[in-house]
Amino acid sequence: MSQIPTPHDRVLARTVGNQTRMIEEHLEAMQRDSHGLEYARWKLEVDDMWKSVFGHINDMREDLQKSLLDEITELWTMYLKHYAAR
Repeated sequence: MSQIPTPHDRVLARTVGNQTRMIEEHLEAMQRDSHGLEYARWKLEVDDMWKSVFGHINDMREDLQKSLLDEITELWTMYLKHYAAR
């Protein structure tokens, strides 16, 4: 049974959700313009957002960490497959 999230955990979860939506938007832009001038900047921004996402998740309770990690698995896997090595 999971516990009720603390206000701190709710803020972190909302922040992670907002950041993953921004990551999705960046990835869509990167797909449309993979050879454009903005690609490198977008890639750096996405990398920084992922670092932030995982930092926020790390600061949460374990049961909430597992839930959020499950939610972002598909996006993270897609990112690794298509963009992490570039």
